[in-house]
Amino acid sequence: MRGSTWSTVKPILKVLQEHCNALIHVAYIIKPDNFWQKQRTSLASHKYKFETCLIGLDALPKSIDTSQLTLDLDGSLIYDHAHWIEMRLALEDFLWQAADLLDRLDDLQEDLSRGDLADDLAGAKAALDLHNEMKKKILKAPVEEVDLVGQRLLQRLSGEGGPSGYDSGYSGRDSEASSGTTNPDLQACVPDILQHLEAGRTAQQQLLSLWAHKKARLDQCFQLRLFEQDCDKMLDWICRNREVFLSNYVEIGHSYQLAQQLQEEHNHFTANSMNAFININRVLGAASRLLETGHYAANRIRHVAGRLERAWKEFAAGLDERNAVLSLSVMFHHKAEQYVESTPAWSQACEVGNAPSDISELEAAIHSHQSLYEAMCQAYTEVHSTSKKLLYQLDHLVQVCNQPGMESDRKHGEGPSYEGSRGSGGGNPAADYSEGAGHVLNVIHQILNHHRALEQRWHSNKIKLHQRLALRLFQGDVKQVLDWLDNHGEVFLCKNTGIGRSLAKARVYQKSHEHFERVAQNTYTNAEKLLTAAEELAQTGECKADEIYSVARQLETRVASFAARVEERRHRLDLAVAFYQKDKEFCSWLDSLRQAVAAGEEEVAAETLEAAERLLEQGDQQREQTLAACNSTIAHGESLVQELR
Repeated sequence: MRGSTWSTVKPILKVLQEHCNALIHVAYIIKPDNFWQKQRTSLASHKYKFETCLIGLDALPKSIDTSQLTLDLDGSLIYDHAHWIEMRLALEDFLWQAADLLDRLDDLQEDLSRGDLADDLAGAKAALDLHNEMKKKILKAPVEEVDLVGQRLLQRLSGEGGPSGYDSGYSGRDSEASSGTTNPDLQACVPDILQHLEAGRTAQQQLLSLWAHKKARLDQCFQLRLFEQDCDKMLDWICRNREVFLSNYVEIGHSYQLAQQLQEEHNHFTANSMNAFININRVLGAASRLLETGHYAANRIRHVAGRLERAWKEFAAGLDERNAVLSLSVMFHHKAEQYVESTPAWSQACEVGNAPSDISELEAAIHSHQSLYEAMCQAYTEVHSTSKKLLYQLDHLVQVCNQPGMESDRKHGEGPSYEGSRGSGGGNPAADYSEGAGHVLNVIHQILNHHRALEQRWHSNKIKLHQRLALRLFQGDVKQVLDWLDNHGEVFLCKNTGIGRSLAKARVYQKSHEHFERVAQNTYTNAEKLLTAAEELAQTGECKADEIYSVARQLETRVASFAARVEERRHRLDLAVAFYQKDKEFCSWLDSLRQAVAAGEEEVAAETLEAAERLLEQGDQQREQTLAACNSTIAHGESLVQELR
């Protein structure tokens, strides 16, 4: 209290009393110079929890070692109160700046730690822009400035002094302080300063790392929303064009020209759709790349990409089915119109008119007539086969276009659906199919009526040609039979009139005649077939019955006459052979009988009556047998003579 009053000391003691009395054992008060102040201090200092002691400056070293007393208290402890205040203020200022920096960095970290992601592309773009501004804030945080302040403070505390011009209040007393022992109270703050410096740098690096991580996530969110927007655009395009497609997807045209026109329009529509296909492939490629990068919404990307891919496949399948239907429609109408256009020419070609008389020309006409029928049937088969394919393909198209399309996800915020797009064209599959199918069936019925009429006309003329040919063939066969009779049969009978003059010759003639009869039997059989055919031809009415019957009677008469003559000759030859056979047997009998008679004359006459009677009886039998054989031979000879006459 040298040079001071109680009013100066009292606040100090009050602060010690209020804040750190437990740490204080005794407070030494240097006796004031004024008596009244001394009395006042002595009376007022006893109310504190710690001891107070009024002491003179010269007695102070008795209680406190001089090494612990400052110079102004006649001690050796180096201490500059103004310097300590200055350094303490600098330290407090640094600690405040460091704490404020950490608070700001904590606020930024809290902002970066929010996991909210935008639900649309605009929000994702705004979030990216805001995030980029956040990086600027991180980089603008005074980490370097606070670090520089801290480094300068550490230099001053270490006794190395600060940079030139750093603090105008840093005077010679600082040099004096730095030349001796540094203040331990301030030195104890060095670890705290270092910790704050490290905390600031670490917090900024963590913020930058967290910013980069969130930047990657926001980029993925932006890419996801951009991908979803592209998918929605493609799905909207598919839905709009599907509605256009379904507006006439079952129209097949009622003529070749209309079918061609529809096909050209569909080809143009399909070609335009290929541009969308390129964009869809680009979007699906983007989905694959997002999945390859390990996107946080991989399942969502797969789901949306799968919906888009299924939607396009369904749309493309409808286009392909429609193309197949129109191709078959063009082919069907083209073949049907060709058939109808060819019908008059075919009908005229079916008429035979004046059929040729020559057999080869008739056969050529029949072949040509058959080729005409095959051409008509081929054309009809092509039309009918194409109609069946067209009906099947049309039914398949209706089924494909009326299958449940994309799932109804719009109400869940997942893009457009096909469910509402089928009302314009595919609401009633049966009605869609029946209109086109009814037209095809009507055309087929018309073609069938034409074909049946052509078949009937062709068949009647086919019968006429075949009957004409049968007549010519009949006449030719009759002529062949008659030619054989004239050139072979009659010649044989005329050349072979004899019966032979001996048994051997007669048998030669007989065998030759038997062979001739076997050959002639084929002619008889052919003649019988020809007579039967003549009856059938006469009954058809296509040929003149009188002409047929006249030729048939002529043939029958000639063959019957010839057969009778052949039979007569055979009978004569049989008689001749029989006569010569009888004659030969009779001569042989006579020879044997003569030999027996001659031998009997040389024998001795019978010795008894019975023996003589037996000989007589034997002689009578031989005579009767001889006469009978002779008469039989004569009868055969007379019969043969009668036949020859």
